[in-house]
Amino acid sequence: MIAKGTTHNNGAKLAAYLTTAKPNERAQLWQLCGFAAGNIRDAFRDVHVMAAATKCEKPFMHVQVRNPEGETLTCRQWEIIANRIEAKLGMTGQPRAIAFHTNLKTGHEHMHVAWSRIDEDTLTARPVPFFKLRLKETARELEESLGLTRVRNERAGPITYGPTRAQEEQGRRLGVDIHEVRGIIRECWERSDSGAAFQAALAERGFVLAKGERRDFLVIDQEGGMHALGKRILGVSAAETRERLADLDRYRLPSVEQARQQIRDGQAQRQMDSQVAVSRSQISKETTSGVGKEIVRHPTNFKTAARAATGVERSARVLGKTLDVFANAFESIFAPIQTPAQKRQAAHATRERTQQAEEAMHLSRFVAEREQARIREVDKQHERERDGREL
Repeated sequence: MIAKGTTHNNGAKLAAYLTTAKPNERAQLWQLCGFAAGNIRDAFRDVHVMAAATKCEKPFMHVQVRNPEGETLTCRQWEIIANRIEAKLGMTGQPRAIAFHTNLKTGHEHMHVAWSRIDEDTLTARPVPFFKLRLKETARELEESLGLTRVRNERAGPITYGPTRAQEEQGRRLGVDIHEVRGIIRECWERSDSGAAFQAALAERGFVLAKGERRDFLVIDQEGGMHALGKRILGVSAAETRERLADLDRYRLPSVEQARQQIRDGQAQRQMDSQVAVSRSQISKETTSGVGKEIVRHPTNFKTAARAATGVERSARVLGKTLDVFANAFESIFAPIQTPAQKRQAAHATRERTQQAEEAMHLSRFVAEREQARIREVDKQHERERDGREL
């Protein structure tokens, strides 16, 4: 049995989370007791009203309980589990809500329990010290009493701490395996003995070491996700992390946005290199003679292609200007009379379009120049090979 808990500060979101099903799931509010209101949203809103009279910022305690796949419990057994956890956390007598989420494909279900921490008599919040440790102890006791499969308290592998909920949501949003990413970071850490070695190991896997605003060091993965270098991944304290990376100048490291741009540039460069390699391979196949004969390459094909690309670019520029002239003339004839504010907006939009067109033109020119440079290098290589054959 796995029992996870957290204090919560937003009753509306918590109520929606308990009663809203994910894809391929069914959500059911099974119990709502101790509240004056008859529905969960109004009940949790009343808790916020009472919490306003106290200094409690997180007036809810939320616990999620699930069993290993294939083990089922009756409603009575689930209620026993909720009561045992309630007593262990010191929430006896507090209003609570119980909801079940069931997987429609497998039929496996897990339970969510949410308590109000606000004591209506004293208008104080019930303390929940060491609730993670207490939940583990209660889970081991319930496994023994209910005859359930025993779950280890420690995680398998070098990383003993699991990802936070925010990290899991980030991984789901970016479409990456958060556990795999954390494992890569830990592997790079363990096979490096300095900051430079760690930075190089990350770069081999497509990651970038960056500086954070609230954290000293962050790792940016290939999809732009952020991962703080702390005990949850590395298993060492912040002081030990700073000591290992002392040979790096933190202020020379890229920021998060700079690191993300660096990753995007690297991916674009690799994609461009791949396309150029494919183009070269195709041209090489077309200009290669039959099997058994001497292979003759024609470097002039590259020059012709480059000149053709430049000509297309020039023609596109002329055509674009011509179309702009006709469009402006058409608009001047049929466009309605504009107010000064509308004219300013139109001028601003025109400037933005012009800027975007210039940026696109610069990018096109850059790509063409880069390809021409590659072609010149290929021509030189071919000349050297031809000179070598003649000698």
